[in-house]
Amino acid sequence: MDLTLPQQIYLCAYAFKKNKFPATLLQFRGQRLRAAALVELFLAGQAETDGHRVRVLGDHSPADPFLASVWEELHARPRKWMALVHNTAHKAEKPVENQLTAAGIIEKKTGPTLSLLGGSKVVLRREEEARAVQQALRTRVTTTPDPSTLPLAQVALPVIALESDATMGVVLNRSERRKHKDTLEEFARNFDRKIPGLRKALSNSVLSSRSVGGGWS
Repeated sequence: MDLTLPQQIYLCAYAFKKNKFPATLLQFRGQRLRAAALVELFLAGQAETDGHRVRVLGDHSPADPFLASVWEELHARPRKWMALVHNTAHKAEKPVENQLTAAGIIEKKTGPTLSLLGGSKVVLRREEEARAVQQALRTRVTTTPDPSTLPLAQVALPVIALESDATMGVVLNRSERRKHKDTLEEFARNFDRKIPGLRKALSNSVLSSRSVGGGWS
């Protein structure tokens, strides 16, 4: 299955050592899914930015329902990065979960849980999909000699998955991130050259959410 970037970001939050999606990663995944959707629009030539505001290009909505919902927001009027990434991040999980469930990659089990974060538990059903995504991220970070030469399609996954949140260490732990610090910084600079303003908005959204425990007021 060809996964969209939001679907790949979702699967990057699966911790194989714990055999689950850790609750700690739910706090900021919505912002990452929104950022990933915006990257997809840029890759498809359906959005552009001056570094501050984003506007759509063209008149045809994406076929993917989640990407289409983000495109429709921009179609109404140009928006600032922070508003696009942050304001409705809490609504980003469900449509992506529905897509992965329909594909048989995950299963949502309803009922009481011990978690305070909700009444549903997501179970990974096709491990090979998540392993492939996480291995692609690891390989890209650990073996790329010059990240400045990579296209946006290859830069976006590690940048969005790892930006501003050490708990995404299910893919790269803190020691590995320190080891590849220079590479990760070059990934970030490359990303910023291609889509100025998006990574900063993602970082600011995560930081502002931490002050309220990862939620929305």
